[in-house]
Amino acid sequence: MGSDTQNLPGVSFNSDHFVYSNYFVDNHIVQQSAVVHPKNLIIDALRQYFARDNVYTYRYDEYGYPLTPDITGLDVDSPETTKILISDVYRYEVKFYPAIVVKFSGGSYKPISMNQNGTLKYRTDIVEDSFGGRRQISTPTHRVYAGAWDLNFNVDIFCESHTELQELVDITTILLQYSLWNDLRASGLFIKGLSFGGENAEQYANDYVYSQSITLNCRSEWRVEIPIDSIVEKIVFNIESTKTPSFGKTEADVVGLQYKDLLEITEI
Repeated sequence: MGSDTQNLPGVSFNSDHFVYSNYFVDNHIVQQSAVVHPKNLIIDALRQYFARDNVYTYRYDEYGYPLTPDITGLDVDSPETTKILISDVYRYEVKFYPAIVVKFSGGSYKPISMNQNGTLKYRTDIVEDSFGGRRQISTPTHRVYAGAWDLNFNVDIFCESHTELQELVDITTILLQYSLWNDLRASGLFIKGLSFGGENAEQYANDYVYSQSITLNCRSEWRVEIPIDSIVEKIVFNIESTKTPSFGKTEADVVGLQYKDLLEITEI
Protein backbone atom coordinates (compact mmCIF):
# COMPACT_ATOMS: atom_id res chain seq x y z
CA MET A 1 0.00 0.00 0.00
CA GLY A 2 1.62 3.19 -1.14
CA SER A 3 -1.22 5.59 -0.30
CA ASP A 4 -3.98 6.23 2.21
CA THR A 5 -6.51 4.08 0.38
CA GLN A 6 -7.10 0.35 0.71
CA ASN A 7 -8.55 0.26 -2.82
CA LEU A 8 -6.18 -2.38 -4.20
CA PRO A 9 -6.51 -3.98 -7.65
CA GLY A 10 -9.67 -6.07 -7.78
CA VAL A 11 -11.11 -4.71 -4.52
CA SER A 12 -13.66 -2.45 -6.19
CA PHE A 13 -15.13 -5.34 -8.17
CA ASN A 14 -17.44 -6.52 -5.40
CA SER A 15 -18.15 -3.55 -3.14
CA ASP A 16 -19.09 0.11 -3.24
CA HIS A 17 -17.48 0.93 0.11
CA PHE A 18 -13.90 2.19 -0.01
CA VAL A 19 -11.61 2.91 2.91
CA TYR A 20 -9.70 6.20 2.91
CA SER A 21 -8.43 6.16 6.48
CA ASN A 22 -4.99 7.67 7.11
CA TYR A 23 -4.27 5.07 9.80
CA PHE A 24 -2.14 2.86 7.55
CA VAL A 25 0.14 5.65 6.35
CA ASP A 26 0.46 7.30 9.78
CA ASN A 27 1.56 4.00 11.33
CA HIS A 28 3.84 2.93 8.44
CA ILE A 29 1.80 -0.23 7.76
CA VAL A 30 2.87 -1.59 4.38
CA GLN A 31 0.89 -4.86 4.50
CA GLN A 32 -2.28 -5.84 6.32
CA SER A 33 -3.80 -9.03 4.92
CA ALA A 34 -6.47 -9.79 7.49
CA VAL A 35 -10.05 -9.55 6.19
CA VAL A 36 -10.59 -7.25 3.20
CA HIS A 37 -7.53 -8.00 1.09
CA PRO A 38 -7.51 -11.84 1.44
CA LYS A 39 -11.24 -12.10 0.74
CA ASN A 40 -10.94 -9.98 -2.39
CA LEU A 41 -7.91 -11.97 -3.54
CA ILE A 42 -10.06 -15.10 -3.52
CA ILE A 43 -12.98 -13.39 -5.27
CA ASP A 44 -10.78 -11.80 -7.92
CA ALA A 45 -8.92 -15.07 -8.57
CA LEU A 46 -12.21 -16.96 -9.05
CA ARG A 47 -13.57 -14.24 -11.34
CA GLN A 48 -10.46 -14.29 -13.50
CA TYR A 49 -10.83 -18.02 -14.10
CA PHE A 50 -14.61 -18.11 -14.68
CA ALA A 51 -14.29 -15.19 -17.12
CA ARG A 52 -12.61 -17.78 -19.40
CA ASP A 53 -14.93 -20.71 -18.64
CA ASN A 54 -17.03 -21.79 -21.62
CA VAL A 55 -20.08 -22.85 -19.55
CA TYR A 56 -20.10 -20.81 -16.33
CA THR A 57 -18.84 -17.60 -17.94
CA TYR A 58 -18.42 -14.64 -15.61
CA ARG A 59 -19.18 -11.38 -17.45
CA TYR A 60 -18.88 -7.88 -16.02
CA ASP A 61 -19.29 -4.25 -17.09
CA GLU A 62 -16.62 -1.56 -17.46
CA TYR A 63 -16.77 -0.89 -13.71
CA GLY A 64 -16.24 -4.52 -12.75
CA TYR A 65 -19.81 -5.26 -11.62
CA PRO A 66 -21.41 -8.53 -12.81
CA LEU A 67 -23.81 -8.27 -15.74
CA THR A 68 -27.08 -9.55 -14.26
CA PRO A 69 -30.54 -9.37 -15.89
CA ASP A 70 -32.54 -6.25 -15.04
CA ILE A 71 -36.08 -4.98 -15.51
CA THR A 72 -35.56 -4.62 -19.26
CA GLY A 73 -36.38 -8.30 -19.51
CA LEU A 74 -33.00 -9.42 -20.80
CA ASP A 75 -32.94 -13.20 -21.10
CA VAL A 76 -30.65 -15.03 -18.65
CA ASP A 77 -29.16 -16.98 -21.56
CA SER A 78 -28.18 -13.81 -23.41
CA PRO A 79 -24.45 -13.42 -24.20
CA GLU A 80 -24.73 -9.98 -22.59
CA THR A 81 -25.33 -11.39 -19.11
CA THR A 82 -23.07 -13.27 -16.73
CA LYS A 83 -23.60 -17.01 -16.34
CA ILE A 84 -22.47 -17.03 -12.70
CA LEU A 85 -22.44 -14.57 -9.82
CA ILE A 86 -19.21 -14.32 -7.77
CA SER A 87 -19.30 -11.90 -4.85
CA ASP A 88 -18.97 -11.48 -1.09
CA VAL A 89 -22.52 -10.22 -0.47
CA TYR A 90 -25.68 -11.92 -1.62
CA ARG A 91 -27.78 -8.77 -1.90
CA TYR A 92 -30.08 -9.37 -4.87
CA GLU A 93 -33.83 -9.35 -4.29
CA VAL A 94 -34.25 -11.66 -7.26
CA LYS A 95 -31.83 -14.51 -6.67
CA PHE A 96 -29.33 -15.26 -9.41
CA TYR A 97 -28.08 -18.82 -9.81
CA PRO A 98 -25.52 -20.25 -9.89
CA ALA A 99 -23.67 -18.11 -7.37
CA ILE A 100 -20.39 -18.31 -5.45
CA VAL A 101 -20.29 -16.23 -2.26
CA VAL A 102 -17.04 -15.74 -0.30
CA LYS A 103 -17.36 -14.85 3.38
CA PHE A 104 -14.85 -14.33 6.19
CA SER A 105 -15.61 -16.68 9.09
CA GLY A 106 -13.01 -15.70 11.71
CA GLY A 107 -9.33 -15.70 12.48
CA SER A 108 -6.65 -15.40 15.15
CA TYR A 109 -3.22 -13.85 15.62
CA LYS A 110 -0.17 -16.09 15.36
CA PRO A 111 2.99 -14.40 16.66
CA ILE A 112 6.22 -15.10 14.81
CA SER A 113 8.48 -14.13 17.71
CA MET A 114 8.34 -12.40 21.10
CA ASN A 115 9.48 -9.05 19.67
CA GLN A 116 7.09 -9.24 16.66
CA ASN A 117 9.95 -10.36 14.44
CA GLY A 118 11.75 -7.03 14.84
CA THR A 119 14.53 -6.56 12.29
CA LEU A 120 16.27 -3.77 10.39
CA LYS A 121 15.96 -2.93 6.71
CA TYR A 122 19.19 -1.72 5.08
CA ARG A 123 20.14 0.42 2.10
CA THR A 124 23.23 -0.71 0.22
CA ASP A 125 25.57 1.87 -1.34
CA ILE A 126 28.73 1.30 -3.37
CA VAL A 127 31.43 3.91 -2.65
CA GLU A 128 34.39 4.33 -4.97
CA ASP A 129 37.39 6.52 -4.13
CA SER A 130 39.64 8.38 -6.54
CA PHE A 131 42.10 5.47 -6.60
CA GLY A 132 39.45 3.03 -7.87
CA GLY A 133 38.90 1.29 -4.57
CA ARG A 134 35.30 0.13 -4.08
CA ARG A 135 33.53 -0.54 -0.83
CA GLN A 136 29.98 -1.66 -0.04
CA ILE A 137 28.27 0.25 2.78
CA SER A 138 25.01 -0.94 4.39
CA THR A 139 22.94 1.73 6.14
CA PRO A 140 19.84 0.93 8.25
CA THR A 141 16.78 2.74 6.88
CA HIS A 142 13.74 1.11 8.57
CA ARG A 143 12.76 -0.80 11.67
CA VAL A 144 10.62 -3.74 10.53
CA TYR A 145 7.96 -5.60 12.54
CA ALA A 146 5.71 -8.42 11.34
CA GLY A 147 3.17 -10.97 12.48
CA ALA A 148 0.87 -13.66 11.06
CA TRP A 149 -2.88 -14.17 10.88
CA ASP A 150 -4.62 -17.55 10.88
CA LEU A 151 -7.81 -16.99 8.83
CA ASN A 152 -10.90 -18.95 7.83
CA PHE A 153 -13.11 -18.32 4.80
CA ASN A 154 -16.31 -19.96 3.59
CA VAL A 155 -16.89 -20.29 -0.14
CA ASP A 156 -20.62 -21.02 -0.49
CA ILE A 157 -21.99 -22.31 -3.80
CA PHE A 158 -25.70 -22.00 -4.67
CA CYS A 159 -27.37 -23.67 -7.68
CA GLU A 160 -30.84 -24.57 -8.93
CA SER A 161 -29.53 -27.86 -10.26
CA HIS A 162 -28.06 -30.63 -8.15
CA THR A 163 -25.80 -31.75 -11.01
CA GLU A 164 -24.62 -28.16 -11.57
CA LEU A 165 -23.77 -27.86 -7.86
CA GLN A 166 -21.59 -30.97 -7.90
CA GLU A 167 -19.71 -29.79 -10.97
CA LEU A 168 -19.08 -26.30 -9.55
CA VAL A 169 -17.84 -27.76 -6.25
CA ASP A 170 -15.39 -29.98 -8.17
CA ILE A 171 -14.15 -27.02 -10.23
CA THR A 172 -13.84 -24.61 -7.29
CA THR A 173 -12.03 -27.01 -4.96
CA ILE A 174 -9.33 -27.91 -7.47
CA LEU A 175 -9.05 -24.26 -8.52
CA LEU A 176 -8.30 -23.12 -4.98
CA GLN A 177 -6.08 -26.04 -4.03
CA TYR A 178 -4.11 -26.32 -7.28
CA SER A 179 -4.61 -23.83 -10.13
CA LEU A 180 -4.91 -20.65 -8.03
CA TRP A 181 -2.86 -21.81 -5.03
CA ASN A 182 0.49 -20.47 -6.19
CA ASP A 183 -0.94 -17.13 -7.37
CA LEU A 184 -2.68 -16.59 -4.02
CA ARG A 185 0.50 -17.51 -2.14
CA ALA A 186 2.51 -15.04 -4.21
CA SER A 187 -0.08 -12.35 -3.35
CA GLY A 188 0.30 -12.99 0.40
CA LEU A 189 -2.43 -15.55 1.10
CA PHE A 190 -1.35 -19.13 1.82
CA ILE A 191 -4.05 -21.84 1.84
CA LYS A 192 -3.07 -24.30 4.57
CA GLY A 193 -6.11 -26.52 4.36
CA LEU A 194 -9.32 -27.01 2.39
CA SER A 195 -12.44 -28.95 3.36
CA PHE A 196 -16.03 -29.04 2.13
CA GLY A 197 -19.28 -29.98 3.78
CA GLY A 198 -22.34 -31.89 2.73
CA GLU A 199 -25.01 -30.83 0.26
CA ASN A 200 -28.06 -28.87 1.36
CA ALA A 201 -31.42 -28.28 -0.30
CA GLU A 202 -33.84 -25.47 0.60
CA GLN A 203 -37.23 -24.81 -0.92
CA TYR A 204 -37.36 -21.62 -2.96
CA ALA A 205 -40.55 -20.60 -4.79
CA ASN A 206 -41.80 -23.78 -6.48
CA ASP A 207 -38.41 -25.46 -6.64
CA TYR A 208 -35.30 -26.12 -4.55
CA VAL A 209 -31.98 -24.32 -4.19
CA TYR A 210 -28.98 -26.60 -3.66
CA SER A 211 -25.92 -25.40 -1.77
CA GLN A 212 -22.58 -26.61 -0.49
CA SER A 213 -19.84 -24.87 1.49
CA ILE A 214 -16.06 -24.99 1.02
CA THR A 215 -13.95 -24.01 4.05
CA LEU A 216 -10.48 -22.52 3.63
CA ASN A 217 -7.93 -22.31 6.42
CA CYS A 218 -5.37 -19.69 5.40
CA ARG A 219 -2.31 -17.87 6.65
CA SER A 220 -1.44 -14.26 5.90
CA GLU A 221 0.78 -11.58 7.44
CA TRP A 222 1.02 -7.96 8.46
CA ARG A 223 4.18 -5.88 8.12
CA VAL A 224 5.26 -2.48 9.43
CA GLU A 225 8.30 -0.54 8.19
CA ILE A 226 9.15 2.48 10.38
CA PRO A 227 11.68 4.88 8.81
CA ILE A 228 14.79 5.59 10.87
CA ASP A 229 15.24 9.36 10.89
CA SER A 230 18.27 11.53 11.64
CA ILE A 231 20.93 8.95 10.84
CA VAL A 232 24.47 10.30 11.29
CA GLU A 233 26.74 8.43 8.92
CA LYS A 234 30.37 8.13 10.02
CA ILE A 235 33.04 8.52 7.36
CA VAL A 236 36.12 6.41 8.01
CA PHE A 237 39.39 7.33 6.32
CA ASN A 238 42.14 4.84 5.79
CA ILE A 239 45.25 6.76 4.66
CA GLU A 240 48.25 4.79 3.52
CA SER A 241 51.53 6.22 2.24
CA THR A 242 52.75 4.42 -0.86
CA LYS A 243 55.65 6.77 -1.48
CA THR A 244 59.07 5.84 -0.10
CA PRO A 245 60.12 8.57 2.39
CA SER A 246 63.06 10.73 1.39
CA PHE A 247 66.18 10.64 3.51
CA GLY A 248 65.78 12.75 6.61
CA LYS A 249 61.96 12.99 6.40
CA THR A 250 59.44 11.05 8.41
CA GLU A 251 56.45 9.26 6.92
CA ALA A 252 54.13 11.87 8.43
CA ASP A 253 55.89 14.60 6.45
CA VAL A 254 55.05 12.84 3.18
CA VAL A 255 51.29 12.49 3.80
CA GLY A 256 49.60 15.46 2.21
CA LEU A 257 46.62 15.75 4.56
CA GLN A 258 47.08 17.14 8.04
CA TYR A 259 44.82 16.77 11.06
CA LYS A 260 43.08 20.10 10.47
CA ASP A 261 42.27 19.02 6.90
CA LEU A 262 40.50 15.90 8.16
CA LEU A 263 38.41 18.01 10.51
CA GLU A 264 37.23 20.16 7.63
CA ILE A 265 36.34 17.18 5.47
CA THR A 266 34.35 15.36 8.18
CA GLU A 267 32.61 18.49 9.43
CA ILE A 268 28.79 18.05 9.35
